[in-house]
Amino acid sequence: MPSRRREPLLRVSAFEVLIGDREVGFAEVGRLSSETDPEAPGGRTNRFAPVVLRRALTGSTELYDWRCNIADGKKDRRDVTIRQLSAPDGTVVNSWKLVGAWPTRWSGPAFNAMANEIAFEELELVFDEVVWLDRTPSIKGG
Repeated sequence: MPSRRREPLLRVSAFEVLIGDREVGFAEVGRLSSETDPEAPGGRTNRFAPVVLRRALTGSTELYDWRCNIADGKKDRRDVTIRQLSAPDGTVVNSWKLVGAWPTRWSGPAFNAMANEIAFEELELVFDEVVWLDRTPSIKGG
């Protein structure tokens, strides 16, 4: 009987996020999700759930500024690449590109005088399509 080669299980704790060509550190990336609505008017359409990026708050206003650009009516769409790593400082095992992403929501930290926690900010992104790089063809949004 031939032996089956088992693929290694991939972990979710090591990843990188690039906004455009710039790496930005995040503590958490929400789930990537694609769905198809076969009953949509005009035929099948693909949709993507927004993705939430969460990071420790610093003195940098870059994510807030990006959201302000959008709120002011500026066209400021950027490609966002999410790379899954084999381990911290490891090799890239999977990567996805969110094409034409823009922030639909920015949230700052909640404050509580009784807590001793890290302050976080969140950025919720919507995008035109997701491409699983070097693995599958892109899924067009609708």
